[in-house]
Amino acid sequence: MLRLALRDSLIYGSASILSRGLAIFLLPIYTRVLSPADYGVYDLLVTLVALANLVVALEVSQGLARYWADTGDAAARIRFASTALLFTLGMYLTICGLALVFAEPFTALLMGDVAYVDAFRLGMTFVVLNGLYYLVLNQFRWELRSREFAFISLGYAVLTLVFALGFCVLLDWGLEGVLLAQIAATLICLLVALWRLRSSFRPVFDTDALQRMLAFSLPLVPSGVAIFTSLYINRLALLQYASIEEVGLYGLATRIAGLITLLILGVQAALTPLVYQHARRPETPGQVARLFSWFSAVALLGCLGLGLLASELVNLFATAEYASAAPLVSILAPALLLSQMYVFAPGIGIRKKTLYQLVVTLSAAAVSMLANWILVPVFGMAGAAWATLLSSVVFLWGWFWVSQRLYPVPYEWRQLGLCLLAFIVCVLAGRVFETLSQPLLLEFVAKVIMLLLLALALVAFRLISVTELQAGYRMLRNRFGRS
Repeated sequence: MLRLALRDSLIYGSASILSRGLAIFLLPIYTRVLSPADYGVYDLLVTLVALANLVVALEVSQGLARYWADTGDAAARIRFASTALLFTLGMYLTICGLALVFAEPFTALLMGDVAYVDAFRLGMTFVVLNGLYYLVLNQFRWELRSREFAFISLGYAVLTLVFALGFCVLLDWGLEGVLLAQIAATLICLLVALWRLRSSFRPVFDTDALQRMLAFSLPLVPSGVAIFTSLYINRLALLQYASIEEVGLYGLATRIAGLITLLILGVQAALTPLVYQHARRPETPGQVARLFSWFSAVALLGCLGLGLLASELVNLFATAEYASAAPLVSILAPALLLSQMYVFAPGIGIRKKTLYQLVVTLSAAAVSMLANWILVPVFGMAGAAWATLLSSVVFLWGWFWVSQRLYPVPYEWRQLGLCLLAFIVCVLAGRVFETLSQPLLLEFVAKVIMLLLLALALVAFRLISVTELQAGYRMLRNRFGRS
């Protein structure tokens, strides 16, 4: 399993890096055609898309993933997949249709200005297409077709960039152009994915299959809402206590900090289906533990590097109007990464104890709401960032605590704790150095030195070994050498 996980993680991760790398070119476009207020509206609409993915189809995609892995019969698998697709289509058309009927009051409630009603309508169209695309794209994962998943994902990024250049730069359609670009790219990639998966779907709707999938996925819905609350309640808090402009600035900081999640997207896509299929093998827990240690080492370096370069990245991807977003990146990067690292604690999914997941996520959501309520009125955007980090820590700690009692994994906590301490020291040193007026060259050298010191600490504290680094290098060389 470890070899398959590394192989598929490389494929998924490469596709994610390439697609996000292309998508990052959208930031200079968006920040030049959108004011911070318009960007705030766009960020709220993207937030709606994230919420819809969690609640509209009742997380039936997760139920499909679980029963696809357990079912060996091809005809049964087609019934599960087809039922999930038709159910998702019906739910999205119903919910978003109602939203379009009452578009004006919803726009006034969400954005405080009915002038954005056209953007809201386009946003709802994107919600429907994205929900279908999300389910269909994940089908490649359940079938372990990692290369096709990568191809479609990369195509989506390329098309979004092309359409954004046309609609926003050439035609100057502003916020509506941004949304139309994503709608067009999603529709094309959805159709291509459906064609490639034509053998997996039929015009079949099996109520028994739906009941079984929903029995697994329904408890995940409130958990998903709780996760959403933990990560996105800050937008509503900023809208309530600050302004739509600060929502836009916070949204930009989140997208730059979100670069760190490139590290886990490949692992996340590959590990879950593989662990489900190999959970009963005695060597699987140890392999998960090693993957977690390797990932943690890379994650610590990535978070430090992103925090040290935050100001330069904001200057690169945005205009001077967005400069105040830079200090938030070093807080949001670890927060966003921690919220995704639950994949290394698979016990809840393996044992199908989704009620425990609900308890953990509700606890994190409660922390997030309380922290935002206390911190945002006093500290504004920084308060929202710290509230998100605190919530992510509570979430991940609770998830690992429960998972260890359901499916023990021999994590190397002592090594990780020492490396985390070294990371904190480097972060604090970087903050102190930023307060000093230094030549650019000296500042750059100091940042490189801090990264090197952390890398040495990771090896010295044995979170990752030199032998493993050499083996990884040989695997990559052999992999790309053959291709």
